[in-house]
Amino acid sequence: MRRYTVTVNNNPYEIDVEEVSASQFQVQIDGKLVDVELTSQQDAADALIAPQIEASHRSLSDPPTGVGVAVATAPKVPAALRSENPRTPSPAVAGGTDLAYSMSAPMPGVILDVNVTAGAQVAKGDVVMVLEAMKMKNELHASRTGVIEDVLVASGEQVKYGQLLLRFVKD
Repeated sequence: MRRYTVTVNNNPYEIDVEEVSASQFQVQIDGKLVDVELTSQQDAADALIAPQIEASHRSLSDPPTGVGVAVATAPKVPAALRSENPRTPSPAVAGGTDLAYSMSAPMPGVILDVNVTAGAQVAKGDVVMVLEAMKMKNELHASRTGVIEDVLVASGEQVKYGQLLLRFVKD
C-alpha cells in the first residue's frame, strides 16, 4: 500500500492506494474505499501529474467484491493543473507492442550487460540482461523461448520503468 497526501483546491486529501492487480486498485480517500481501474498510463517522469479518477464508492464495512456497489464520483483534478502536452507513453504501456513478444524494464536503472543480440535463440529463463537498480544487480530472464528480433538498449544505458528492452520474433 502506498500513502499519498495531495492538495486539490486547497483541500488536503490523504490517499491510500492498494494494488489489486496491474490495472485494478483500491483507493481510500477520506475513509471511503474506491475501486479504481487504470485504463491508460503515461510516463510522467518529467510531466505534470494529472490523475483523473472516476470510480464507485463503497463503505469500508462492505466486503471487497471487485464490483462497485454504490456510485459516487471522486474529486477530479482541475483542468488548469492537467498537462496540455502529455508525454508519449512507451509502446509497451500504450499497447503499441505485443507484450507477449517483448520484454520491458521491471524498474528504472542502468543496463550493465546485454547477453543477447538480434537473431539469438533463447530459452525461457535465460539471463538476457543485467540491470543495476539501487546498487543491486538484477538478472533479467527471458520471459519466453524464442528468437530475439531486436535489442533496444545497450550496456550503460539508463532505462525507465516499463521501457522496452527487447522484442521476440512472433511465432
